[in-house]
Amino acid sequence: MEYMTFFAVIVLLVVMIMITGKIEEKKARHAFRIRLQRQYGSHSDKKYADGRMESIVSAVRYKETENTEKEPFLIDDITWNDLEMDRIFQSLDYTRSAAGEEALYRWLRMPVFQEEVLQEREKHFRFFAAHEKDRLDYLQFMADVGRTGKYSVYDYLDYLDGLQENNCLLTKIIDIVMILCLISGIAVNGYFLIPFAILLLYHSFTYMKKKREIEPFLTTFSYFIRILDSVKEFDKMSGEFREEFAKEISRIRSDKNVFASFRRLSFLALDNHAGSDPMEISKMLLTYLNMIFHLDLIKLYSMLHTVKEKKQVLIELLRSMGEIEACVSVAYARASFEEYTVPEFVEWQKDGTMILEAEDLFHPLIEHPVKNSFSQRRGMLLTGSNASGKSTFLKAVAINALLAQTIHTACAGEYRGNFFRIYSSMALRDSLQQGESYFIVEIKSIKRIFDGAERSGVPVLCTIDEVLRGTNTAERIGASTELLKALSKKGVLCFAATHDLELTTLLEDYMDNYHFEEMVEGADIIFPYGLQKGCAKGRNAIKLLLAFGFDQDLVDRAEKLAGGFA
Repeated sequence: MEYMTFFAVIVLLVVMIMITGKIEEKKARHAFRIRLQRQYGSHSDKKYADGRMESIVSAVRYKETENTEKEPFLIDDITWNDLEMDRIFQSLDYTRSAAGEEALYRWLRMPVFQEEVLQEREKHFRFFAAHEKDRLDYLQFMADVGRTGKYSVYDYLDYLDGLQENNCLLTKIIDIVMILCLISGIAVNGYFLIPFAILLLYHSFTYMKKKREIEPFLTTFSYFIRILDSVKEFDKMSGEFREEFAKEISRIRSDKNVFASFRRLSFLALDNHAGSDPMEISKMLLTYLNMIFHLDLIKLYSMLHTVKEKKQVLIELLRSMGEIEACVSVAYARASFEEYTVPEFVEWQKDGTMILEAEDLFHPLIEHPVKNSFSQRRGMLLTGSNASGKSTFLKAVAINALLAQTIHTACAGEYRGNFFRIYSSMALRDSLQQGESYFIVEIKSIKRIFDGAERSGVPVLCTIDEVLRGTNTAERIGASTELLKALSKKGVLCFAATHDLELTTLLEDYMDNYHFEEMVEGADIIFPYGLQKGCAKGRNAIKLLLAFGFDQDLVDRAEKLAGGFA
């Protein structure tokens, strides 16, 4: 009777632990959902593991096939870094899974030139903006899918390519012999247990070595399984959601079916570690069975073969699910903007005429920004002193052109223009590793814009800050004039900033002159950051010395010397 009582108490404790665990899990999920709900309309506060941003780049650099007939246009590293697009990405990223992160990043690095693609995305953005429950449900179940850790899915796929396949034929033969020996030893003659014991020792000895070789890929396979399992969650989404994403869901389910064999018996390979929970006896037993018969290794190599064979299908499935989550993220980001507009695209004229115009355009990362308007059919040449707003304006133009062609959103009251291939040459540095001076780096940066302009099809939008600042004044003015003239003839809409007022006259037949100005009032300096027509009226750099506390005598002598060079 005492034993029965003891056993009943143990069972009761186990049941209570399980119930408590379920209650805590439910509370945690509810709290998480409340956080998601409150974050709508607020800035993203997402944190990234060390090295995660570097690994996300794999989403656009992964080579799916060796022979791609037509490479998509990719925002290059110079432009991406000039525009601080990592920060822009992070401000737009409300995703909760690796697939969502990588899909959003991929969109931003690969602007599209077909309005129908953007219109389809727009439809999805608006759906999530209008359906709170669906956006919360989708984020929650993608959060259950989770992330792959520090590395990208595409990094893992690269690693899998380097893993040697193994049909495990010898292992399977040894397993059969061991089973036959075990049965014979029990039923016929105990001597058969001797070869069983020898083979058992051999398998146990080789198990850990083989397991170590493939163990790093368990994270990948576990993530793939979670993705495949999550497809069933579509059945729990609303009817409106299933109707909105009918095409995507049909494709995802079709792709999932390809991996039926991958999913089957996957527990042998992925659920074989004994956890800290003392009730996970089944996992402990499975661990011993795997050590004896190598069942997990046989299954892992089978899964590896499937992934290698069906890799492209897996990529499409991951992207489809990630892109739906990216749509949720854009709905969140739009709700956080002070103002935004859906862009209007204009077909590029056959005579080469380009157009880019905006009302109240601003930089998305600046709080309480000054908004500027412009309408350009040709390039813009910006003048004005340092810190007056030229660089920020150039970045705002290029960033909004990129956002317009990726997430169909511009931070402006109105935005209208052509589709563009976007380049910049702004925040350049000396290349010490390659032994290149700043001027050489500048020349190479501008040359890549010329090379881009040679390609037919979509026109180029470029922003250049301080053209050829790395050389002397006379050569800079001469070379800058001819470079900017040449760009204007190549179907390039160029927004350039310069301190050389001479360029405003030399290029007035090719570019429109605009400027930013500051106001110096005694010891104070005020930057209105408003875009003004025409060129800057004077050089105010020396006056800024006084505003920042330098002696009046030093400033007077500097102005006298400068007057002699004018």
